[in-house]
Amino acid sequence: MLKGLKLKNLALIEIIEINFEKGLNVFTGESGSGKSLILDSLNSLFGGTNIPINHLIRPDKNECLIEATFNCSKKIREFLILHGYEITEKDIKISRRTYKSKEKIFSNFKINQFKINKKLIKLLGVKLIDFAGQSDTFHFSSEDYLRSIIDELGTSDLEKINLEVKTFWHKLNLLKKEIKTKSLQIEKEEENLFATEKILKILENADLSDKDEITKLKSQELRLANNFDLSNSIKKTLSYLGSFESETQSVNSFVYDAIKEMNKVSKYDLVIEKYIEQLLTIQNKTEEIIYSLSQYLKNADNDDDQLPLVQKRLFDLQNLEKTFSLELPELINKRNELRIKSNISDRKDEIKALNNKFTFCSEEFEKMLIKQSFIRKKIALNLENNVISKLKKLGLGNAIFKIDFKKVEPNGEGQDSIQFLFSANPDQRLALINKVISGGEMSRFLLALKSSIPYVPDTLFFDEIDNGLSGKSLNCLLQLIKEISFDKQVLCITHQPMLAASAKTHFKVEKHLNDGKTFTQLSKLVTKKERQKQLAELIGVDFDGANNYALTLLNKEAS
Repeated sequence: MLKGLKLKNLALIEIIEINFEKGLNVFTGESGSGKSLILDSLNSLFGGTNIPINHLIRPDKNECLIEATFNCSKKIREFLILHGYEITEKDIKISRRTYKSKEKIFSNFKINQFKINKKLIKLLGVKLIDFAGQSDTFHFSSEDYLRSIIDELGTSDLEKINLEVKTFWHKLNLLKKEIKTKSLQIEKEEENLFATEKILKILENADLSDKDEITKLKSQELRLANNFDLSNSIKKTLSYLGSFESETQSVNSFVYDAIKEMNKVSKYDLVIEKYIEQLLTIQNKTEEIIYSLSQYLKNADNDDDQLPLVQKRLFDLQNLEKTFSLELPELINKRNELRIKSNISDRKDEIKALNNKFTFCSEEFEKMLIKQSFIRKKIALNLENNVISKLKKLGLGNAIFKIDFKKVEPNGEGQDSIQFLFSANPDQRLALINKVISGGEMSRFLLALKSSIPYVPDTLFFDEIDNGLSGKSLNCLLQLIKEISFDKQVLCITHQPMLAASAKTHFKVEKHLNDGKTFTQLSKLVTKKERQKQLAELIGVDFDGANNYALTLLNKEAS
């Protein structure tokens, strides 16, 4: 509920502070007095453009302020917490400060002490206050707005399926994107497949396995190229150590003789046994070396024909590095990458699986769309009947109102294109409501619609909704507004004395000219006498008759 509004240096207003009440609050005054400035200021507070930004600030002033205080309901508090604003106070104070700086105009928005961006302030405004006036016609060209009316009348079942539709729509789009991306990759790979397979074939034929193979081949080449010198040196070494085939003096024979000599005297000193053991170890080690060198020499004799093969392999690998400008480890990595990339059949199987998943999701999505549309149409039919019933009471007995559904390409909101169609007379074809409805008809339609929708903000602002009504239609309008104001706070700009007399709170708006400057002022009519005088001015006939009629209206409402 709107508790207070403060306007400072706004257009024709110097300063106004208004305290609102629950129930019906009305604004009356002469045409052009500035009544609509109250509505327009609230519109501007929530990022609207009813007042162009260059007209917001009062002439000869550098800044203006619009500040409104609302009760912070549980629903609003949850909305603010969801968007990162922890409000602990009972009320929220929303302000818009607009100021001039270097020939430009800027605006700052705040909730209590927190800054807030314009996009969020607009979303918040929709939840706090509903502006219902003849200017609302343009809303009915928005399918999102019309769909929201239907969806808000739904139960938790519709809310659940709406969420599922959004989720599946997002999932289908992700799948579609993934399929497209992978398909393009395959197309590109197929274009380069010939070149890829040729390169892969070369690398596969090269039998690359060891990233250090070139280093090892160079070492092997060096050994084989010097095999003759190696063999001669090993043969000489073996002759020094003691060949199995020679009886010449050698290391091995000398150690053998030493062991024999030590054995002769070991019986005289036990320590000698230790030396004998050490000599035996030397003998064993020497024999091991002799055996290893003999084997090396044998293999070296068998490797005489390996040098050309090693040199050819080394040449081939080095030539491969030069051809691809990559070293051997990089060539092995390249070969491995091409093995994966060239396996297009596996990738096609992956896309096939994604397409199957997409088909399944599409089928489930279609079922949800059908169910969603069925529920919406059922809700729409009930809304049609309620609105038509109230239009008849408001003097539009021949009016036809229809909510039209057309199946369109599905999206995250469903497959329903929703339009509100209207005809004021039997011989008038149904057409888009925003194209054919008049101002007076729109006022009555809005009242019938708003009173049929339970999910509206706690505050509603009707702008001259009674325009052009009289008799039974006016009485029905008054009754509907009273019904709405029983649960909601209603702000209403009116020229109708019967509606003004029904108000719980009555404000008078006046325009004055002081020192060549125009001022809009607002006063709250508290006493019965003040209200009676204002009602008489609205009635506009001879003063005594108007005054008496005004008193009658007030007494009737008070009874």
